[in-house]
Amino acid sequence: MKTCFTALALSLLCFNTTAFSKNQYLFESKYFYFQSSKQLNAHLYLYNRALGCKFTKKPNDSLAYYSFKDTYASLNAKEALELNGIMLYYRDSLTSKDLLFDNNMSEFSDYLSDEGRSRIKLKLKWQADALEALKKFQPYFTKLYWTGIDSANKAWLNNYKNQLLKLETSAIPELERIYQTKMPLEKIRVDLSCYATWAGAYSFKNSFEHIIYSSVNKGNQGDLATEIVFHEASHFLVDKLVSRISESLKTKKVKQEINLWHNILFYTTGYVLEKEYKQQWKTFTPYYVEMKFEEKMPVFKISVEGCKLYWIDYIEGKITFDEAVKKLVDHQLTKG
Repeated sequence: MKTCFTALALSLLCFNTTAFSKNQYLFESKYFYFQSSKQLNAHLYLYNRALGCKFTKKPNDSLAYYSFKDTYASLNAKEALELNGIMLYYRDSLTSKDLLFDNNMSEFSDYLSDEGRSRIKLKLKWQADALEALKKFQPYFTKLYWTGIDSANKAWLNNYKNQLLKLETSAIPELERIYQTKMPLEKIRVDLSCYATWAGAYSFKNSFEHIIYSSVNKGNQGDLATEIVFHEASHFLVDKLVSRISESLKTKKVKQEINLWHNILFYTTGYVLEKEYKQQWKTFTPYYVEMKFEEKMPVFKISVEGCKLYWIDYIEGKITFDEAVKKLVDHQLTKG
């Protein structure tokens, strides 16, 4: 249920993607804009530190100490007290809101990503309160952390932008062909960040198609760096796949939700990238293999088996999209 509007609330969300100056982006490719937003990184940094306080049950008057041990000695008593209040607010008011699945939280991330240059209007009291907390935190973030975080974001981009440019012009059209869906008309914004949930990257469409991508996550380096970008971009291509799986499951009267579409997405991105690297006479290990998903999750292993049996046949034109989906669903339910 939506929170009631308050005196601090402004107007309903209104956004024009052209309002964001393209000059603010660090890098532009055919399908993506990359940036390193100070405001968004400050928010994600606080959120991550607050999660640590939440799950380790730190004393309320010592949150700043435990959260900023590396720089705590440089703070005076007043600064330490202010930081403690900020951490207390984030822990108690924001960590209960999911970065990905809470629409108001993703709207807040969109707003911060734009850094005040768009026409997004925040409409909830907690969003206004969070902005105030961020304003108080900004001087500390600027002084103590931002240079290192921004440098890490830019270093990641410098290391992998050529890899992305080389692969996107062939890999993205292939993904569009497989999913029978076109990429969004507006280029996808990729915010490089210090934290992007436990997964290291996530994507959503609230005000615009948006990927938040941790430049320091171990799984987002090397050849996997581009695969994860394409994986997140594929989230904007799978509506037809999700719909067909849902329709097929209804005929089976399955009550329990299965994550088949996401398993197929992991497999497909890895398959396409592996094929691209083979053409360059290079070996490539897909993300799901590198992270041992099949060993850790029997359900995922069943999905991969199904993809090798039926999804490849579809990709190679031997059966139709709908036939492949039905066979994949049947395989998942039978083997699962």
